[in-house]
Amino acid sequence: AVSRAIRGALATHTGKDGYEHPVVAGPIHDYGTETLTELTLSCAGIRKIFERRVIDKNIRFEGATYGEMMWGLVQAGMDGKPAGTLPIVRGTPYESGDWEMTYYGWNLANNSVDKLLTEHSEIIGGPDVMFRPRWVEGKYRRQIEWVMCWGTKRNPLIPQTRTPDFDTTAAQSEVATVSLTSSARNLRHKVWYTGSGEGEGIVRVSAQDLTGVEDGQPFLEQVFSESDIDNADLLQRRAAGALAVSSQMVDQLTMGVSTTSQKNPIGSFFVGDMATVTLKDWINIPDGTRQMVIIKMNGSLESTVTLDFQEGTW
Repeated sequence: AVSRAIRGALATHTGKDGYEHPVVAGPIHDYGTETLTELTLSCAGIRKIFERRVIDKNIRFEGATYGEMMWGLVQAGMDGKPAGTLPIVRGTPYESGDWEMTYYGWNLANNSVDKLLTEHSEIIGGPDVMFRPRWVEGKYRRQIEWVMCWGTKRNPLIPQTRTPDFDTTAAQSEVATVSLTSSARNLRHKVWYTGSGEGEGIVRVSAQDLTGVEDGQPFLEQVFSESDIDNADLLQRRAAGALAVSSQMVDQLTMGVSTTSQKNPIGSFFVGDMATVTLKDWINIPDGTRQMVIIKMNGSLESTVTLDFQEGTW
């Protein structure tokens, strides 16, 4: 029998250097389907817990960056909660900023920590954020912690020490499969945001980019609502962020990469990293080498992992 007291899972990969790298770790959130021969468990990263952690007291940030506010929100999602502390450590050095923000404890319906982290990332100029598992120093293979990393004021991408390179045109390429999806599903040229108030007094802002319309696309717009926000500047930043990721068609590249890769071994790159990708002979994307962000990784750590990329915008 499997004990329900087992609350988490850790997946590792042992590289050519013989070192076992933590790749994915987090809570088991679904004990799944059981047959006479098989039990399937579903787990997620540590951030999954913050979907069910809320800010229940007033928090005020002054002279902060978006990243520092994210760090503060995560701390608030642990402080004072029953058995709320999680082994999460800071991965980005402190930097001061220009933003002020107050979160009110009464606004529980909108105060999920995970939701607030997402909103900060989606604001124009908002940083990416990741929780990356690693062995606790001096406790190899006995204890892990999660490093919370986020982008800075100058570069919203998470800092990285190397840039992985995936060349699909090389004669001895370690890329097994490649597919490209181009979608206009979320295309829009104007984004509206409404805030608090009633009738003519409702706070409303918009952001617009007509580049696609000038190229012959039909004009498309969308409305978002944040009924608890009365700050027009904040709504404007959210509108600009939503428009920035939707005013052009999205090209998403999916690539199968061998886990025995010598050039890009597992553990040397992470979701959120910028990579260089070389393509040739595709209809929907020009030939050449471009920067793309790794947005997803899944698959078997014993054979092939599947990476999803989107065009880098920074």
